[in-house]
Amino acid sequence: MTTNAEKINYYYIEMQIKHGFEGQRLVVYPFYVMEGAMSNAMTADLVVHSMGFFPNASNHYIDRPLGCGEYILIYCTKGKGWFVLDGIKHDVTPNQFFILPAEKAHRYGSPNDDSWTIYWVHFKGNKAAEIYAKILNVCTLEVNDNSRMDDRRNLFDELLNVMEAQITDESVMYVNLCFSQLIASFLLPNIFSQAKYSEEKEGNTFFVSKATHFMNENIDKQIKIEELASLFACSPSYFYRKFVKETGYAPLSYFHSLKIRRASEMLANTQLKIKQVAIKLGIDDAYYFSRLFKNVTGISPSDYVKKHRKQ
Repeated sequence: MTTNAEKINYYYIEMQIKHGFEGQRLVVYPFYVMEGAMSNAMTADLVVHSMGFFPNASNHYIDRPLGCGEYILIYCTKGKGWFVLDGIKHDVTPNQFFILPAEKAHRYGSPNDDSWTIYWVHFKGNKAAEIYAKILNVCTLEVNDNSRMDDRRNLFDELLNVMEAQITDESVMYVNLCFSQLIASFLLPNIFSQAKYSEEKEGNTFFVSKATHFMNENIDKQIKIEELASLFACSPSYFYRKFVKETGYAPLSYFHSLKIRRASEMLANTQLKIKQVAIKLGIDDAYYFSRLFKNVTGISPSDYVKKHRKQ
């Protein structure tokens, strides 16, 4: 039987589907999928109800006076937002996340002048309450050489890919089992960082490796040479000369080539639209993205999709 809180939850999901945000992704599992996952011992600990990605979510505002039937994780990657719980308003900025409890009144949204970009997921399960108990406030993910911000976003995207592609017993199990890893990346960010990269003293970090790693970690942003130079406490002109000497490329040209390499992977291996790929790489101007893509690859994004996308 559907509760009033669940009816409100579905109402707002329907509203977002209808009005939406350009480049958004949103998948809601049918109720029978949720019931099956909750009764399966393999997946009952953490069960995904719905998941999405809202880029530059202007006019985003949700008010649930009766709460909803699931816990809600919201991860802000860009812009600003806020939420109200127990009458207290909390501000949210990039690289921060929070969890809203099930069956409890809440509101959240984003200002129009600096709208947030968020990944979000509604979930429930045997461990949901314990997970919420560990994240009672806004939490900040530290950005450093090993923070793996891009890897975390890729986990979201991969789960969305599976959810969008099909609904089978195997795909639902895959999403719910992998969601545990995604949650672990938020609960234990230091372990998540160390799992892929060994900790090295800054003095032993190779110049190019550190610079290009920073570029990859910020592939969805626009960076300036001053930011890169600050990593080594040197002047922009010195950094530029050293980077060109070591790689043969100007720093920002190299950064743009990384963006296009990532764009090529997404265009070939996902069903994302060209505009969605551009937004995910921090490029809001679709025309500029197409021009940059062709300059680097020699082919337009649309022609690349026709030639390389897997059906």
